[in-house]
Amino acid sequence: MSEKEKNTPEEKQNQSVDFQHYLKKVDELIDHSPIRGLFDEIDKFFHKHGVFSSIGVDIIENGDELVIQASLPGVSKEQIYMDIEGTILTIGLKNDATQEIKDDQLNYSFKKYSYSQSQRIVKLPFPINATTATASYENGMLVIKGQKLPEYQKQIFLD
Repeated sequence: MSEKEKNTPEEKQNQSVDFQHYLKKVDELIDHSPIRGLFDEIDKFFHKHGVFSSIGVDIIENGDELVIQASLPGVSKEQIYMDIEGTILTIGLKNDATQEIKDDQLNYSFKKYSYSQSQRIVKLPFPINATTATASYENGMLVIKGQKLPEYQKQIFLD
């Protein structure tokens, strides 16, 4: 007879109660403020940085103009930076936040710093004139417009 078959129904009931008691204690531990705060911060990180890790970009060729649209919902204008070099466009996001909580009655002070950065590098079909290009941001949509330049030669050929 195996070990499992030797247990009486009463012993099985006691084991179930012990296991439920154990799960209840684990839940209480997790709900304890510092640990719950850690789990909440991890959840916030993945929810908040979902936008940062997936910048959707559309490129539209409109005659002699190139229009780049990037969807950035929930991002403030101050968090956005752009850089262009040849046909390589970099759209980046930076988030630098400080939170401070003070409670003079409990003689408690808490200060939290967070920093995150993400970027999307896009290969454009044509270089654009960076000095005359314009960028606007409204309702979560970044729009960059620039005049197409003739594609420059990237290789050196032998005679």
